[in-house]
Amino acid sequence: MVNLLQKIKDSIVEELQFDSRDEVEKLIKKDRLPEALIVLNRDLRIYPKNALLLSLKADILFDLERFVEASIVYEKVLKIKPNSKEDLANLGNCLHDIEDYKNSLKAYEKYLKLEPDDAEILASKAEVLSHLKQPNDALKDIEESLKINPNDPVSLYTYSGILSDLKKYVKSNEILDKLIKEDPEDIDLWINKSDNFIELKKFRESIDVVDKALEINSNDEMALTNKASALIEIGNLDDAMECIQQAIEVDSTFDDSWYQKARILAKHDKIEDSLDALLVAVSLNKDNKERIKSEKDFKNLQNSERFKKIAS
Repeated sequence: MVNLLQKIKDSIVEELQFDSRDEVEKLIKKDRLPEALIVLNRDLRIYPKNALLLSLKADILFDLERFVEASIVYEKVLKIKPNSKEDLANLGNCLHDIEDYKNSLKAYEKYLKLEPDDAEILASKAEVLSHLKQPNDALKDIEESLKINPNDPVSLYTYSGILSDLKKYVKSNEILDKLIKEDPEDIDLWINKSDNFIELKKFRESIDVVDKALEINSNDEMALTNKASALIEIGNLDDAMECIQQAIEVDSTFDDSWYQKARILAKHDKIEDSLDALLVAVSLNKDNKERIKSEKDFKNLQNSERFKKIAS
């Protein structure tokens, strides 16, 4: 909101007397952003190429979480003012939110040429690089960000995820422990720590940790699925299935729940039921096609024509 009102003030400095400035300002102050947008669009018909008005429109769209529309308007602004730092950063953030990571990265890189020591954008760039499966480059940027702002919790969280991507699970957990100390009610921190213990094959430790997450929310589908995964590894299939059934009841669109269910059913030699669950897991997330090919629990499925079709 401060940002939007600042744009109004900037228009005064620039002596841009757009007709409805006072009306737009009042609507923004009252948090009536859709109405402010309608009024602002009237003035953009008069000043269609004014960068400040376009930027204000993009900011309102951003605040309304209309990220695709906002990104289009930010691009219009940058055609007029290609070195507008604020608009480059906001464009990167919009594209990040709609998972257009390649173009988000381009916007962040342009911004960082102008403002190389912006810790927040360095961290955002690192997160985008992580999504693009470039963890080593992501690590460089997040470490630069943390040199500038070493205690930022969002950057530390991103750092822990990148360390996990690089299979540095122990160090990732050290970062997560630091964050948990500051915010023990953040369920994602406990879930990520349990993930790391699973990767370290410390399954009982993973169960202990994920139980902390379930104390926060007993119906969290990710925590329930993590617990099931660890329980499978120690051979407790009945409790694992109970967790999975609960997770699927909570959210039937979480692909890993169906994947873990398929593992349990395969271990019980319920081949067709396991394949049914696998089909759902793959339909929800195509990345599971590769994952199932190396899954040791699916060896008894691999000669099945259905399995071959699902994996293809």
